[in-house]
Amino acid sequence: MHDREALSTAKSQALRYLAYRERSERELAAYLEGKGHAAAVIQKTIRNFAKLNYINDRRFATEWGRQRIEGKKFGRARVRHELSAKGIANHIIEATLNSLYNSHPERDLAQDCASKKLASLRGLEPEKKARRLAQYLQRRGFAADIIRETLRVSAGKPQHENPASPDQD
Repeated sequence: MHDREALSTAKSQALRYLAYRERSERELAAYLEGKGHAAAVIQKTIRNFAKLNYINDRRFATEWGRQRIEGKKFGRARVRHELSAKGIANHIIEATLNSLYNSHPERDLAQDCASKKLASLRGLEPEKKARRLAQYLQRRGFAADIIRETLRVSAGKPQHENPASPDQD
């Protein structure tokens, strides 16, 4: 295949791949590599798409992080790990996380997760409930200090209490 034809094929495959959702540069490069394109063709395609703003790692990190925080209520460590695995540079990850967690405090997210999880832990003895809740929050990417605080707050709250409706007469 000639260079021009290979580049055209790579661009059309990349456009189809990007049509589903935003992708990082590394994701796009790995996809094109899997399709058998030469490194030079992949680099030209990525440079071209970056110039056209079809791929943008800052935008991708912000959207991915927002989705994981608002939708899944993940903690900082989990989102950092996922973005790093997607090939996002550390300075972009840190700036994105700082911005997102300023508007979505991690303590509030952890408390929301704990409240939902506690419903499935009814009937367990307190030590077992606390251990399972801590493990759950850890898997979701929350830091140890936030987990400890969440456990302390959750332990003092009756399970049937609904924080959204304080006093109903």
